[in-house]
Amino acid sequence: MSSSLLAAVRQAAAGAPSGAGRPAGADEESAPAVPTAPGAAESVEALHAWLTRFEGQILRRLPAGAEPGPFLAAVRDRLPALEGCTPASILEAVLACASFGSAPDGTEAVLTREGPLAVFIPTARGFVKAMTNSGVVTSIRTGLVYACDEFVYEPTRPAPDDFRHVPNLDVPKGDRGEPRFAYAFAWLAGGDRSQPVILSREDAEEIRDEYSRAYQRAVAEGRTDTFWHTDFWKMALKSCIRRLPKTVPVSAEVRALMAVDDAADERRPQLDHAPDPEAEALVAEAERAAAAAEASQDRPPARLPVKGNKGGRGRRPVKKARGRRAAARGRS
Repeated sequence: MSSSLLAAVRQAAAGAPSGAGRPAGADEESAPAVPTAPGAAESVEALHAWLTRFEGQILRRLPAGAEPGPFLAAVRDRLPALEGCTPASILEAVLACASFGSAPDGTEAVLTREGPLAVFIPTARGFVKAMTNSGVVTSIRTGLVYACDEFVYEPTRPAPDDFRHVPNLDVPKGDRGEPRFAYAFAWLAGGDRSQPVILSREDAEEIRDEYSRAYQRAVAEGRTDTFWHTDFWKMALKSCIRRLPKTVPVSAEVRALMAVDDAADERRPQLDHAPDPEAEALVAEAERAAAAAEASQDRPPARLPVKGNKGGRGRRPVKKARGRRAAARGRS
């Protein structure tokens, strides 16, 4: 999505008339007109029809290998839950979600509302996918520990003997009660295991109360509709995974996903932090050009052609030695 079109969308989100056209001073190619957005009172069908006009920009955001069909279907299924959000914020949330290639079906990502705004929220599985995509992390293990489980963590022992969790599968799920701990650890490509991140309920509540702006706003407004209210232990698992980058190397995609997640919580524009395929293509091209230029410096210089004799062939004839040099050669 071009910066000029993004500016126009955000202008609409700020309350400017929908479909106001191109930003002042922009040419036709760099600033296509923004289609008139439906009002909040209009139907989900009208919103979907408007969003479909941006399908080209949405699909260009999808990484290679992502399937457009399931992504667009998940967006359409989610629109009823976003009814009343500003259309511009819905478009921006969809574009941010598309940048990471996760369909917003609740598995790896979800589109939800934060006040009048639609936001893209990556789930715990979304973070696992991003971390394993790099190739540095081969897998991530997460879990919840219940009172009936066997659970031992001895940080002074070497990995993997320091950590042991054996769920008690003989106890029915309904009798297991509330979890006691959430944890996550990563296996690296070299075969090493990361330090586990373990959170008790008290630990997770401290993280929620200190860092979640969405939770703080909900408490101030008397609401109980945030994910911390409805899915506490899923958010605790996500918090564990988000703390793994402190102990394992992660890719730029993971750091971008964390920044986008934070932007949603703080009601800041998410696309400012999402991967931009157009910019990445330019950077990749520049890196290829730099590598080619560097390689050209390593090549030996080309040999100049040797001027031939009068006939234009062969090497220049050797001149006969004269004088003292001829005499010296004769004596030798």
